[in-house]
Amino acid sequence: MHKAHLTDAQSLRGFILATFAFLAIFASTAVPIPLYADYQVTIGLTTADISNTMFTYLTGVSLTLFLAGRVSDSLGRVPVASLTVMLAVFGCIMFLRAGSGADVLAARFVQGLAAGFGMSAVSSLVIDCVGEKHLSWGSTVASCGAMFGIMVGSIGVGILYDLVPDLTAIYGVMIAILVLSLFLVNFVHEPLDRTVSLRASIRPRVFIPRDCRRLFAAVAVVYLSTWMVGCFFQSFSAPIAYGCFGATSPLPGSVILALAMAPSVLGGPLVQRFRPKRTLVVSMGVTTASVAALALFVATGAEGAFMVACGLFSVAMGAALATALRMLLLEVNVLQVSAILSSVNLVAYAGSAVTGLLCGALLGATSYVVVFAVMTLVLAVSCAFVVATVRTARARKKSKRLTLRRFHKKRNAELAALDEVPPEVIAEDAAPALA
Repeated sequence: MHKAHLTDAQSLRGFILATFAFLAIFASTAVPIPLYADYQVTIGLTTADISNTMFTYLTGVSLTLFLAGRVSDSLGRVPVASLTVMLAVFGCIMFLRAGSGADVLAARFVQGLAAGFGMSAVSSLVIDCVGEKHLSWGSTVASCGAMFGIMVGSIGVGILYDLVPDLTAIYGVMIAILVLSLFLVNFVHEPLDRTVSLRASIRPRVFIPRDCRRLFAAVAVVYLSTWMVGCFFQSFSAPIAYGCFGATSPLPGSVILALAMAPSVLGGPLVQRFRPKRTLVVSMGVTTASVAALALFVATGAEGAFMVACGLFSVAMGAALATALRMLLLEVNVLQVSAILSSVNLVAYAGSAVTGLLCGALLGATSYVVVFAVMTLVLAVSCAFVVATVRTARARKKSKRLTLRRFHKKRNAELAALDEVPPEVIAEDAAPALA
């Protein structure tokens, strides 16, 4: 069945509802993290179990992105988005009914599956709905929405737990939000028709566009270097507040995490009118400088200045991620969106797992000042690589790129041609499809 072009109203509605579902999915993945201490008391969750939760989560994400990152190309964006929300609901139910460490690990794995489909199918739905006219908004959600959703979920749980210290109430609220998003996502018009067979969509692969490998490498470096710092804050924001600034309550740690994550969603829209290559270089430079400032303020104990630097880092990181992803999406065909997003996020998640282990080991042997200084050095090298790469990367000619408008135009022409052929002449496998 052919899908018509989205009207402006359909595009805006699809973008808003798909973004809401995207944020809800990742907020749900953050719900159990502040509750691990409660699970230690109630079901005997061990420290080893808590350490393994991130591994099982990343395993679910990586398997999904590697094996089924393009499944929405076959089944449709909206159906797979609905399936993703249902997986998120199931993960919350599993956590609510968990009675052992094994149950917690299984629930975390399911949340990893939901996150993997969210980073591929749901983010593709966001980008397909918003279109190229406002691609910076779509790339911002796809690149920074997960971090923002995780931050909202974590802080929301902390606030709700202070008011109602009951797991049933906390997970009940999250499940209600997910069910609402599941209902609303059905009002999103499918932006893209079936483009590949199911067998082709689940073929294990990491897709790197042949015509823009250098740009893909630059985007991967941007993701790896910035996520390295972001993931460090997710793990050590509270210890930084307690160990470096003498905090006596969880609030300063929550504020540090919020400042390091939330402003990232502002970066993409703030720089959307500037030249992408120059914007990417400047934003990476500001990111590097802000992390260097973090090292300085930790060393001097300047808590207020440290928090300001966290906010600056977040905005610069969001600008770099959104700009890099937008540059890559503008170079690939519309039918390659989900494959590109899956590959970029697979590299980012796998790389973050490695850098997280290295940063943790380095922190155990040195100090926060040294860790931030090393991350500054890594960002400086990454910035130099990005500068050299984007200057030499060749842009694809617009006439050779398959956009959503050209895709629909081509499908219309094929359907019109088939209508003119007698039915008995058409073979069973002659249905129009674009690989």
